[in-house]
Amino acid sequence: QGSINGTLAVNDKTTTGVVAYEGASWSDTKGAGPAAYVVVDDTPIPAGSQKLTTTVKAGTLSMSQAGDAVQLSAVDFGKGGASTGALRTVTVKDFRGGPAGWSLTGKVTDFTGPGAKIDAGKLSWTPACATKAGSPSTCQAGSSGAVGGAGATLASTPNGTLTGGEFTVDAGLSLDVPAFTPPGSYSGVLTLTLT
Repeated sequence: QGSINGTLAVNDKTTTGVVAYEGASWSDTKGAGPAAYVVVDDTPIPAGSQKLTTTVKAGTLSMSQAGDAVQLSAVDFGKGGASTGALRTVTVKDFRGGPAGWSLTGKVTDFTGPGAKIDAGKLSWTPACATKAGSPSTCQAGSSGAVGGAGATLASTPNGTLTGGEFTVDAGLSLDVPAFTPPGSYSGVLTLTLT
């Protein structure tokens, strides 16, 4: 572990970012950037002309949700089975303008109720995601299957030369309720993490 210092000459006036990494390709654990820099354009301006300059500023990686509560369908005592519903739509905005992709994961607690619980591993999802037109990155939905307390990937985008964009993420939810679960209301908390 250490550091290096130096001066980098940026000759291409269309350069949009400067990053540094170790190895043959970008890695979140071995990379840094994009770093702030200034491109000095000393091209002579013809008489009677005006040079116009603007700046594109890097933003942040963020997410928002369409709501914070989901009502799953009821099941009958003695039958049990799939209690289904839909995740509230999650909107991811990646305005960083660098090479890093992102990952949206989720994990759930046990569902607790009157004198009993339904194990977290009984909740499964079927993820889906959509990419807004013009976004540099393309969203990839996670695999269908159990969510559980260990967690699973809901959606992600890969690393690349220039990443970013706007994305909407959804998922069908299904809780496998054991047949003779005591009657009552059961609740668990699904936590989503964006990195």
